[in-house]
Formats: sequence, C-alpha cells, structure tokens
Amino acid sequence: MADMNDATLQAETCGLCGPPLNADHSHAEATAGTHVEYEVVGVRGVLADSVALHEPGDKHRLPAWVLATNLGVDAGSLVGVRYTCLVACDPYGTTRSDYRLSSSGSLPPRARPGG
Repeated sequence: MADMNDATLQAETCGLCGPPLNADHSHAEATAGTHVEYEVVGVRGVLADSVALHEPGDKHRLPAWVLATNLGVDAGSLVGVRYTCLVACDPYGTTRSDYRLSSSGSLPPRARPGG
C-alpha cells in the first residue's frame, strides 16, 4: 500500500509524460510520434491483428471492437481494412492513438463512414 507521500508525488507529476506539473507544462514530448499505416490481416476471437505496411515485423493487436469503434466501422468487416495511427514511444512503452481509416478494404460502400 502506498503512503501519502507517494500519492502526493504522483499528483505533482504528469501521468502522461512524466515531468512535474507546473505553469510551463506541455505534452509536446508525448505527442511526438510517427503516423504508421496498418492493415488488418485477421480477427481471432475478440482480437484484431494488424501489420504495418512499411514494416511487416511491426504487428499491432487490440480488441476488434475497440479498433472498429475508433475507425467507425463494423467489427465483423475489419479484415482488409487499412488505417493509420500515431505511434509514439513514451515512459509506458509504445502508445498508439489518433486512429483514422485509410481505406475500407472489404467494406461495402454503404458500410463505410460517411457512405
């Protein structure tokens, strides 16, 4: 169990990027990253498996419903869908955010967002 000093220290530092919270605090370091394009290559159970187009060794797995919600598509139609996201290294490892649909792959036109 953490003592009160630990809780006070955590409240005075940013949980996202680590530095102390003060008037000059910004998330410039946390938002730096690279936009990477992925393609969903399979859905196994509740997980969607994606591979980066530029680097096949860069694999990304997350719950299919989370990816589908972020992209605004049906979870049952994820295979073949291409998307981009911001990939940033931070104190917690690799963070992916800002998911955007690149192409809808196997989605019929009416299932595409805005279609």
